[in-house]
Amino acid sequence: MDIYLLQNVAMILITAVIVLLIFNKLKLPTMIGLFITGIVIGHVINDTSMISTLSELGVVFLLFIIGLEFSIEKFSAIKHYALFGGILQVSLTTILVTLLGLGLGLVLNSAIFLGFLVAFSSTAIVMKIMQQKHLNHSVQGRVTLGILIFQDIAVIVVILITPLLGGQSIELHTFPELLIKLIGVAILIVIGAKWFIPLALKDAAKTKNRDLFMLLTLFICMGTTFATSLIGIGPELGAFLAGLLISNTEYSHQTLGYIQPFQDVFMSLFFISIGLMVNLHLFLYNIGIILALTAIILLIKFAATLLTGIVLKLPNKISISIAILLSQIGEFSFVLAREGMTYGLMTQRFFSIFLGVSILTMSVSPFLQKFTPQITKLLSKSSYFQEEGELKTLPEELTEAQPIKDHVILVGMGRVGKQMTKACNQFNVPILAVDMNPIVVEQQQNLGVPIIYGNASNENVLKQLRVTSAQCIVISASTYEGTLNTIDAARRLNPDIHIIVRTKYLKNIEEVIEAGADEVIPKEFETSILMFTRIMDYYNKDMDEIADAVNDLRSDNYDAFRSVSSEDVSAYLSNSFTEVELDSLRVYNDAHISDFPFEKNNLTVTSVIRDNSTIIYIDEKFQFLEDDIILFTGLRHDINKFFEDIEF
Repeated sequence: MDIYLLQNVAMILITAVIVLLIFNKLKLPTMIGLFITGIVIGHVINDTSMISTLSELGVVFLLFIIGLEFSIEKFSAIKHYALFGGILQVSLTTILVTLLGLGLGLVLNSAIFLGFLVAFSSTAIVMKIMQQKHLNHSVQGRVTLGILIFQDIAVIVVILITPLLGGQSIELHTFPELLIKLIGVAILIVIGAKWFIPLALKDAAKTKNRDLFMLLTLFICMGTTFATSLIGIGPELGAFLAGLLISNTEYSHQTLGYIQPFQDVFMSLFFISIGLMVNLHLFLYNIGIILALTAIILLIKFAATLLTGIVLKLPNKISISIAILLSQIGEFSFVLAREGMTYGLMTQRFFSIFLGVSILTMSVSPFLQKFTPQITKLLSKSSYFQEEGELKTLPEELTEAQPIKDHVILVGMGRVGKQMTKACNQFNVPILAVDMNPIVVEQQQNLGVPIIYGNASNENVLKQLRVTSAQCIVISASTYEGTLNTIDAARRLNPDIHIIVRTKYLKNIEEVIEAGADEVIPKEFETSILMFTRIMDYYNKDMDEIADAVNDLRSDNYDAFRSVSSEDVSAYLSNSFTEVELDSLRVYNDAHISDFPFEKNNLTVTSVIRDNSTIIYIDEKFQFLEDDIILFTGLRHDINKFFEDIEF
């Protein structure tokens, strides 16, 4: 092996480790440490082509993972926000930055190109922030992801028109050849998605050979990327398409587990490679203009995205959150910038300044995220950003006076909210519900549920929910801070209202009660009790023994269980487990979960035992393999009906 190559790799790794250790001690973002590593290495290593090549794989794996986690059904549900939001955000940013470029003395072509460069945000940074803050499945997470996907597609369009901006002529004779290639790749993708990939993954999974499955996954990723690159489509979009092909199979979760470590390593190299491109002398020489442009760019991107959210009638808090998330310049802009230099749209000094501005916008993103609540609160003081805007999408029948009182207000229409709705309807208890997810609101309104779209921590929204005449409010879906604000607002408007809160962690109970809640049910408690009782029931333990065991836990410094009496536990167990039973079924041939009438017979699959290990994540895409043992629960008469329905 080349000793020089080993030396370079060793220097990169030791430098990165030292820098990241220091940054970890100082509690600074890892990403900035990787930038610094690249800048330092750039002054020590002359040949950095190897790092640049590996870093490109990081972006490829990132887009592949986005494709894996991307659901066509979910995207279809938010296509209004993704398409219109993406077009509006990119267009507004491009126009504003183009005007800025013209004001700085750039020619029109270069100014437009600069607008395109700034319009794109960093998929890598935004996705990492959303994962850390668990925003992926929130409204802002899905809208942000939709806009990012639109931006990734728009990158291809910009790459195609870059030669035109650089003064190149269009070669019309190449269009037929390109069209044939596009059709060919489209056919291959359809065939692969429908037949080849599901069958190949199924056969690989049946062998139970981890290495074979992982290598097949890498082949699908790289093979699709290579196929799309043959017709001029960038590797990033090719990788996204590869992930999309696997996402609709039951093997997407397993694939994600194999690819994630590769993506983490290569993305680190990507951020190091960005630091390598920095010319420290030019950066320091132009530090004044770089800092000024960084501030201006952040404000322009924030304003453009915020305006996009307002036009889409998103709540102000969500619009501000998305605007902060997308305020940095993206990694694909570096690829475009190099193309721009090739066609004379950027000078070396222009490129160095742009690089410095981009790195600074990326570096401040994690810090801006930490101050999102403060920024939101500050902007909310302005009359323009008052939350009345959230009431624009309320249905007319709920904004008019209604003779409703002594009702229950449900904050959040997730699993708990839906169960509460069903229970209240069964006992003729009137309800009014509120949720921050416009898709959920629309779905529930279509089902006849009296639900509105808004933020329950806002007094105007609570007034729409007739909080002054309500008997009870159940808060089951909100951030911790949002929960406290909702309790405060509800208590001020109706001091006598009974407030029940479902919180995520046991440690929050006392603070939530001090804020004004009457009852607090931590999610951890629900899970602990349910898991404990099901395990004991599976071992055929007596109901009284289980209740005694819970009492023992209470006496052993478990605060969560102290709040529950033995009578409560006994009642809970009596109601829940006198009729509910656990049963099992061995699988003799490979089958999909939908091949069994579990849902039809109101049965719940709790886990699958495979090769002496237990799989607990069972979704609607799950694939059973030969010799799997399925564990499921339900009422005895439903279980008997289930076995009657099975065709052996």
